[in-house]
Amino acid sequence: MANTSGRKRLRFDRTTLHEEADGQCRAEVFFTFGGQPIRSSAIEANEGKSPLKAAARATLKAIEQAVEGRFRCSLVDLDHVNALGKDLIAVLVEVSFEGRNIQVFGSCQKGESEIDSAVKAALNATNRFVELAMRG
Repeated sequence: MANTSGRKRLRFDRTTLHEEADGQCRAEVFFTFGGQPIRSSAIEANEGKSPLKAAARATLKAIEQAVEGRFRCSLVDLDHVNALGKDLIAVLVEVSFEGRNIQVFGSCQKGESEIDSAVKAALNATNRFVELAMRG
């Protein structure tokens, strides 16, 4: 979807979690970018913060698809934090862009769905790199 300046935006549509037979969970994320659907998934253990990590990892894969591999990103850590009286999902993401590795932080206030908040935290961490990658 284009914004008012004509640049494409990665629009988050939804996330689904699937419990796998082996005690794992698979998070699937669905986005739209420039009118095209993007779907990605990741698998983690089905306990604790692992489903949130699966959603964040799937989001990072979808971001890489959207920017056609112009940069790579990987989840370093994810946690629940409280800052300034707000409960947040926070992520630390390593981005490999133009020959450099940079760690960036992203967060999202916890809403009704912690899974969706994990997706939005990953988007928050990487949004500047998406803009930079899509300039050229």
